[in-house]
Amino acid sequence: MNEIFNESTTAQIDAKLHSDILKHEDNIEKICIIIYFILLFLFRGWIGYWLKFGVAIPYKFESKPVITIEEPVQINYTKDEQAQKTFVYKSLINKTKTTIIPQAKYKISGLTITYNHSSGFMNNFYNQAILYDYGTAWGKLGNKQFFDNYYECSYEKSNLSGYRYIRTFHRAFAPPITEDYEKSHWSHSHIIPANRNIMAAFLKIKKWDKVTIEGELVDIEYTDRFNFTQKYKTSLSRTDNGTEGRGSGPAEIIYVTKVKIGNKVYK
Repeated sequence: MNEIFNESTTAQIDAKLHSDILKHEDNIEKICIIIYFILLFLFRGWIGYWLKFGVAIPYKFESKPVITIEEPVQINYTKDEQAQKTFVYKSLINKTKTTIIPQAKYKISGLTITYNHSSGFMNNFYNQAILYDYGTAWGKLGNKQFFDNYYECSYEKSNLSGYRYIRTFHRAFAPPITEDYEKSHWSHSHIIPANRNIMAAFLKIKKWDKVTIEGELVDIEYTDRFNFTQKYKTSLSRTDNGTEGRGSGPAEIIYVTKVKIGNKVYK
């Protein structure tokens, strides 16, 4: 039997179609909202991280370029000076506190060869203060062409232990320097930023940037929730290998109070 359509029937069909479309759009909107909040929950750490450290404001501009051929400058503190300068550092990413024991005034200029800033998301006190890992080279190694010709490097970290290290590999041609010179003219530094602006500045660094870092070489101590005191010592030499030096490894732990990237100075 043929149905008879009139204006009333057509209007009802149109109304139902319109209602179905609105319900469909409403369901899509609800799904999108749910997905949005799920993503916001899953990535809230990263979102908050970049909101906090997304903008770096230069303190001043300098026309003098960063010189990467000079040796780092280190002035060791006496025991009395270490005691006087010791302070409690409040993490920039959570409420944890770390005791900082300065060991030496330190300044280093070099070529950025690698870096990492994902450490702050590890559940480890070491990562609550040290928010950035930085690899730099100076002297004959302080130019990109030298690495293009003779070296390549990579940053690696164990997510299980939190152990971090930089690997360097020789290319086809042997570099025109001794092995001792090579090992003593690049370093892996653990960076403790003095404030939010300095951390934001480090996040702007790109590979092969020429950078000057100023601050102090420091030891760190922390009492965990089990009331166990954990200690890490900085290297005080560019030539130790992590087993013979006084540090907990061959890396420097640097409390950074000023950083220069190109011609921009942040503090």
